[in-house]
Amino acid sequence: MKFLNKGVFIVFSLLYSYSFAQYRNGLKGIYMPQGEQVNLPAEYNFFIDEGRRIAGEVFYQNLQRSSGRDSSFNSLELIFFENRKYDFLNTGFVLVPQMNSQLMGKNISTVAVRNNNTWKMAFGTVDFATYNPRNNVTNFLYMVICRNMTNEQVLAHFFNMMDIPANSKISKYVQLVRDINKANKINVEEKVDEFAPGLLTRLCKDINSQTSGDECTLALYKAYIEDKDENVTRQNIDRFFRSLSNMSLQNMTNDYVLPRGDLNMMEKDIKLVLPNEFFYVKKKNDQSDVSFFIEKIEQNLTYDFDKKTYVLLFKVTPHFDSMSSDFKFLGEYDDMLKGKQQTADIEVKKNEINYFEFFLYPDRMEVQVNMTKKENRFSYGYKLKNIFKIKKNTP
Repeated sequence: MKFLNKGVFIVFSLLYSYSFAQYRNGLKGIYMPQGEQVNLPAEYNFFIDEGRRIAGEVFYQNLQRSSGRDSSFNSLELIFFENRKYDFLNTGFVLVPQMNSQLMGKNISTVAVRNNNTWKMAFGTVDFATYNPRNNVTNFLYMVICRNMTNEQVLAHFFNMMDIPANSKISKYVQLVRDINKANKINVEEKVDEFAPGLLTRLCKDINSQTSGDECTLALYKAYIEDKDENVTRQNIDRFFRSLSNMSLQNMTNDYVLPRGDLNMMEKDIKLVLPNEFFYVKKKNDQSDVSFFIEKIEQNLTYDFDKKTYVLLFKVTPHFDSMSSDFKFLGEYDDMLKGKQQTADIEVKKNEINYFEFFLYPDRMEVQVNMTKKENRFSYGYKLKNIFKIKKNTP
């Protein structure tokens, strides 16, 4: 057993999968300190600082790790001492490791966890010190990388998407070359044998020879994607990739470029106690704790293009039949019949819960409860009316 010398933020950030994926020198990369490889945007430095705040409280043993740059898993046992409780970012959601063993005469909790990194972008590709999701050219090139598209495949897809008049006096290939030349201020020869083998490979080489390097794909971006209007550029990227996968730019950014992963706790070792000010058995502040044992946490850093902000999403799934009781909360939902948002006291049966979602913004946290009603087997998502302001700890 070794001491976890760098301190971590229990479960939510301690086991933050894209930090786990960055192992260097044992557990040095179990979280991302400022000044090293940045694995979260600067807006979330408070999340890293929270880890430092509780440094020295957690030990680990039996660490195992798979190899792999763009996917990996890590499993280990975490050791918590003497009935520690952790209030998640001072929001009232309290994580309680269950005391299940003893060490040197002290009660401890041994929590077996397995962490999977499912980030599709290879390690080291995205540097959040410089990355901006609204940089369209960067996102376009990242997505080309994630889809493993060669320059020739990108060329071929733009070529197939081209629409020229039926009575045009020039071929699609000539039009393609002219568009590239105009947008990039180069002079690639358009008079070639269009039926010769390796046509697109030669075209890429010609483009590269007249630009500053391997810029064939970038030259196509300038010809067919780029626009003075940022929103039009995003729509053009949407159009290009939707024709390949039917995914929007926002979905592709969140699914391909931004980090994600999941965490599994096989046993009922860590309990999440909900704040009884908002989740209650009979009435508000009735002092009856509503809680469940955590089975799985899925994490995904996302970007909301409309709100122009990152959203760090945690999806927390309870162990089956581990809810302490039925409960209620004041929730919001969209009433499709009335066409507006409604507020109501939501009643939840303990066996109806699917998962809880925590939406962590740079300055606040929102919570949503997802459940399936037994009477109709439909799934419903209700957002807790209360919004939690992030109380950032000052050094």
